[in-house]
Amino acid sequence: MRGLTRALFILLVLVHLGFSREGVTIPTPLTKNLGEYYVSIGVMSISELKSMFPRAYNLLVKYHGSPSKRDTHHLAVSIWKQENGKMVYLSNFTVEAEIRSPIFRATRKPLSKYLHQHGDNYGGWFDMSDKGLYHIGIIIKDGQKTKRVNFDYLIQ
Repeated sequence: MRGLTRALFILLVLVHLGFSREGVTIPTPLTKNLGEYYVSIGVMSISELKSMFPRAYNLLVKYHGSPSKRDTHHLAVSIWKQENGKMVYLSNFTVEAEIRSPIFRATRKPLSKYLHQHGDNYGGWFDMSDKGLYHIGIIIKDGQKTKRVNFDYLIQ
């Protein structure tokens, strides 16, 4: 139990302080460097999205369609690079997500591209109704090249 508490404390410190790699500040552990670009993810429950950001929810429905009755969360993926001190969003990829629940139920599906205020993002609706640690795999295809980046996300 003490090890878990310590790991959570370290994670919170990293989130709070961020860390820097090659002069680029990475704000959370939900951003990873793939060499030529970065991949960031965001997860939000549909109920929070509807109540806190109704306009954004309606735009996401326009791009992804309505969530199914089993869908509980929206996954957003940004692919970006640092250029002249600014974040430049990249949108010339085909992106899929593979979500593995704490009980090892897996879902893999393509993400649709949608306009964000700073550039294009990718996203989709997923069933993330189980409590616990999810494994989120993002598969990025650029022509013949495929890259995969993995994240862990805790739902309490």
